[in-house]
Amino acid sequence: MSILSQIAYSGLRASQVGLSTTGQNIANVNTPGFSRLNPVQVSLGGQGGLGVGGGVEVTSIRRLSNDFQNRQLWRATTEQSYYNSSQGYLSALEGLMSGEGSSISVGLDQFFAAVSEASSTPGSIALRQQVLSEARNLAQRFNGLSGNIDAQLSALQEQRQAMVGEMNGLSRNIAELNRQIVEAQSTGADTSALRDHRESLVKDLSQYAGVRVNETPDGALTVAFDSGQPLVAGSSPAQLSVTKNADGEQVMQLAFAGTSFPLDLDGIGGSLGGIQDVEFGELRPKMEALHDMAGQLAQMLNDTLASGYDLSGAAGQPLFTYNATSNSQLLSLNDLTPEQLAFSDTAGESGNNKVLLQLLDVRSQTITVNGSQVTLNDAYAGLLGQVASASRQNQADLKSATTVVEQAQAQRDSISAVSLDEEAVNLMTYQQAYQANMKVISTANQLFDAMLAAF
Repeated sequence: MSILSQIAYSGLRASQVGLSTTGQNIANVNTPGFSRLNPVQVSLGGQGGLGVGGGVEVTSIRRLSNDFQNRQLWRATTEQSYYNSSQGYLSALEGLMSGEGSSISVGLDQFFAAVSEASSTPGSIALRQQVLSEARNLAQRFNGLSGNIDAQLSALQEQRQAMVGEMNGLSRNIAELNRQIVEAQSTGADTSALRDHRESLVKDLSQYAGVRVNETPDGALTVAFDSGQPLVAGSSPAQLSVTKNADGEQVMQLAFAGTSFPLDLDGIGGSLGGIQDVEFGELRPKMEALHDMAGQLAQMLNDTLASGYDLSGAAGQPLFTYNATSNSQLLSLNDLTPEQLAFSDTAGESGNNKVLLQLLDVRSQTITVNGSQVTLNDAYAGLLGQVASASRQNQADLKSATTVVEQAQAQRDSISAVSLDEEAVNLMTYQQAYQANMKVISTANQLFDAMLAAF
């Protein structure tokens, strides 16, 4: 009878562990990153040739987590974050460049329309004033658009600085969890919750850059950039920092194990890679193109006016001043009166519009932008088209990447996430097993009492 009771007691203990495991799973059904637990049971052998067995034993509590699916989810998260971080800047840039109030094309059209209107009556002070007003508006459009792009660059650099701070914090936390897991694993303690937390941190880290993860035999994770530079090795985290060079561009440094070296952000992936490519693939090139347009426009208009004479017969003065060192005031209107506009090619002829007609021809003249010879309007239309195309493609890529993340998350959850339906079945199964083992114990006791009563 003692063997029967022993078997029943082992089953009772296994059922208790199963019920506790199911309770833990149900309690954490809404816990992000939780990996459900499953008790591993083995049958115990009996003694002697007629032994029926020694019952059951729970050898371990298995944490249901698949490394391959986790890595797939981390890679998908990196890809999605890359496109997501880019889209905000691309959408803002496209909106700025296409807006009615900030479009350079609209400003050029209005300026040359005023010049055209003045060509019929070049001596009109009112029409001359209109030319100055539209010239001022055109300069403001250049300055406003350039200033907004400059503000985006500043916001982007602040975001990069914040990302570096977040990455340093995540690296430190992963390193600390490595230390705790190694210590706990060496003493046989439960590490499931620590591992769940660590995997969640790695997923968060993968939002900022592509990472490679390897687990060492002692249970620690080694985390590195895809390019190989270390982020975490055992309990030692790397330290990222951002500084500015002489050109105002940010430079990232990585310090690890007493050594510091520059980190190349090209192809780094994630949010860091997204804003890196937006900065040097869209924002800075567009800023440079605006400077090229403003400088060449000012040069052509000023050269044309320099060949003429104003209403007083004085030589023409420049209309614009271009400042190559400023992004918020790259083009400014000189302090001219309507009478000082040199529209005549002959001194003393107020009705002469020869220079005025040459100003109109500037609209069809070509300038050099991004190595191509184009007119002013075509140059701006080309820039806007590039931004719009990049934005649309990025949106499509973001949509695809989001779908991949959802699929990767679903695959991970199919193994690791808690299913209340499944746990409800387990709960009833363990409960029935518990009650059945209690019945076996009761039966064993009754048989033992009956045996004692027989003597």
